[in-house]
Amino acid sequence: MEQGADIIIFFGRFHPLFLHLPIGFLALGFLMEILSRRDQFSYLKPAVGFVLALGALTALLTAVLGLMLAQAGDYGEDLLFIHKWAGILLVVFAFAAWGLHFKRDKNPSITIQRAYIGTLSVMMLLLAGAGHYGGSLTHGSTYLTQYMPDTMKKLAGIPVEEKGPKLIENLDEAVVYVDIIHPIMEQRCNSCHNASKKKGDLQMHTPEALMKGGENGAIFEPGSAAESEMIKRVHLEENHDDHMPPKGKSQLTDDQVLLLEWWINEGASFDKKVAELKADDEVKNVLLTLSDPNANKSAVEILLAEGTSAIEEEKLNAYVNEGIAIKRLSNEDNWLQVTLYRKDSVDAILARLATDFPEQITWLDVKDTQLSDKGLTEVGKLKNLTRLRAEKTAVTDSGLANLEGLTYLESLNLYGTNITDAGLAHLASLPNLKRLYAWETQVSREGAAAFMETSGNLDINLGYEVNVLDSTNVEVKPIAVSN
Repeated sequence: MEQGADIIIFFGRFHPLFLHLPIGFLALGFLMEILSRRDQFSYLKPAVGFVLALGALTALLTAVLGLMLAQAGDYGEDLLFIHKWAGILLVVFAFAAWGLHFKRDKNPSITIQRAYIGTLSVMMLLLAGAGHYGGSLTHGSTYLTQYMPDTMKKLAGIPVEEKGPKLIENLDEAVVYVDIIHPIMEQRCNSCHNASKKKGDLQMHTPEALMKGGENGAIFEPGSAAESEMIKRVHLEENHDDHMPPKGKSQLTDDQVLLLEWWINEGASFDKKVAELKADDEVKNVLLTLSDPNANKSAVEILLAEGTSAIEEEKLNAYVNEGIAIKRLSNEDNWLQVTLYRKDSVDAILARLATDFPEQITWLDVKDTQLSDKGLTEVGKLKNLTRLRAEKTAVTDSGLANLEGLTYLESLNLYGTNITDAGLAHLASLPNLKRLYAWETQVSREGAAAFMETSGNLDINLGYEVNVLDSTNVEVKPIAVSN
């Protein structure tokens, strides 16, 4: 018995393949009938009946396959009912239109003419309706309107939703399922498991549906994400037949999987708030992004993501024609990286660059040039600079004072310069400085260790490791040094 049911569903799955045939034939037949009434298209008349016949016959075949597919039970009953009867009526009216076409040719009375046109019109309405509800069964009820422009939505009376993810204002008071878990499922699961479609006899649009489970039983075990069928399937290889969401669908992000596992491990409650559940640091960091997308990003990451002002292409091209290596970091933004290979006139070139691109230059490489402290004055005007390579130049401690305003500077290479421990004091005001390369300088191990202790996440590379746990007893370990 089960094998017989499988055969029925097997043939039923050809329904999506064949349904395009009646749509094409019936729409073409209707169009040909309308056009053939004009003298220049009268030659189409003899073919109308044949096209309508093809449409009616393929509509019948498609309807039969659809009834077979419905036996799988993967679809919501209400929407399936409408789609099924719209399809059956479409077959009836398609055959009626075909018959009336030939009857009109034999008896072109006004009554037959009106009946024929009326039948064709109803047939097209049924075709549109059956197609629409079929699409809703397959893709969800919002498939057609999801990307509709807001102006069109307003005209159609469809509510306009805010773009992008909805931020949670009070994270502690947020209901975990309602505000966090349900939106994830709505984005990644509900297109196949909703009120009108239930793949695997599973619906996920309500708490009741989730608790009911699918054809294989419960999909989650409260208190144990590792034993939950839903999580097991999420972690399968994407090519695996049982992987969820299926290949080709939008996949869950690592953060979304983490939140689902956290919710299940904490009991899968549908009414508890965030403050009522335990969360480790990893979960807390992800939760913070739900109220502030930039919560776990550095100031530099935020800066680069936000972008900068437009570039005057003529000025940019002038530098390129001059032989200066200046280019965008990517084609999608206006951030610039500059490398100066000329050893002379560096200070003068920097003065021009600081005038033309004070906001756009974020990476600057002036290594092994005649850069002086005067040139650092111009570098200090590049307010969005994040990386500076000034190794093997003539800069000194006093010149570093010009960099104190570079609040986004993350990486500074001063290898092979004359800076000393005193110069480090000028870098103390740089809140985002993470890497300082100072080997073959006058910076001492003790000075570097002391500065690192007071500077948070700063790492000073002297060509050997500096143990900052006890700055009075400095441990030196040789390591490989690369430029």
